[in-house]
Amino acid sequence: MLEHIRRLSEYQACLDSIKLGTLERPLGLLRSARLPVLSALCQDMQVPILFLTDRADRALLMFDELGFWLQDVERFYFPEPNPMFYEKAAWGSLTRRDRLLALGSLSKYHLPGAQKQVNPVVIVAPLRAVMARTLPRREFLLASKTIYLNQKANPEVLQRDWVTLGYEKVDVVVDHGQFSRRGGILDIWTPVEHFPARLEFFGDDVDTLRQFDPTTQRTVRRLEQLVVTPAREFLVRSVDSRDGINEIDEFEIPLLHSVPATILDYLPKNALILVDDLANIQSFGEEIEEQAIKNRADSIYEGVLSRDFPIPYISWSEILETVQIGRWAEMGKPFTETVDPLGERFVPGRRFAGQLKSFIEHLD
Repeated sequence: MLEHIRRLSEYQACLDSIKLGTLERPLGLLRSARLPVLSALCQDMQVPILFLTDRADRALLMFDELGFWLQDVERFYFPEPNPMFYEKAAWGSLTRRDRLLALGSLSKYHLPGAQKQVNPVVIVAPLRAVMARTLPRREFLLASKTIYLNQKANPEVLQRDWVTLGYEKVDVVVDHGQFSRRGGILDIWTPVEHFPARLEFFGDDVDTLRQFDPTTQRTVRRLEQLVVTPAREFLVRSVDSRDGINEIDEFEIPLLHSVPATILDYLPKNALILVDDLANIQSFGEEIEEQAIKNRADSIYEGVLSRDFPIPYISWSEILETVQIGRWAEMGKPFTETVDPLGERFVPGRRFAGQLKSFIEHLD
């Protein structure tokens, strides 16, 4: 299927326009054609892609289907926060993990010495996830530290540093964002790695550095270096290593980091942003902001929120302005605009009302 799409002259013309940043019209694609075209663009452009849609259920559906089209490409779902904006409630552990997996994968394009992505990553995100403020990219990169095999490193200092990065000290590491110590052994599971790492010390020297399977404790591979990135979307500089940061959560992000930032700031310059249905996203963005304004007013009235509390999200208009600065394309089919010729090459299929014989004859 993808080869058929890539041979279309309309596709090649669209591809050239996107590469040059001169695409002026929406692609006008049927919903069923958007992921195949995204996958073809991924293969041909070899750049990170962010697929932006409106609601979380739509994003999850697209993320699951994408696994069929791009089986050899690393893909990430970037979820929205569990609480609404201005609601003081904890983010779920899976939400934290998945968001940091996506941010960590993009950080590899900026971190000196980090292992570069062999294939471009594809990230699927609903609008509210992109609007939610996160740790600024510069602070994320400055906080990330590389540990090398045979380097000198004090285990006590490492533990304190990891706590400020949001890692939780546990007896046994079983999930991302955790670390443990047993004598001269430190285990840590960073958000960007599929397996935890084990550092074995000889005095203050990192004598052994390896990844291991947390279920069997067996070595997966030996490492020459390990990049330890933040385990939460905020940094706290004065935290007791015994207590961790359990008393602080993502509600504090706009208080701890004055510079507003989103996942868009983590995208490299050559990245491509594909917008699902611009009109739907814009309408949903307005709905999100209206609800947020109401939540803020209610929280201030109830005394839960101070009047000078910073805005915890980036507005839709600012998101759109940032998107339009780089390479992007609207995949939908607006009613009032002409669309790219590529969109006209896709037409709805016949309906067969469950008649399998008719369907097979049609395929033949």
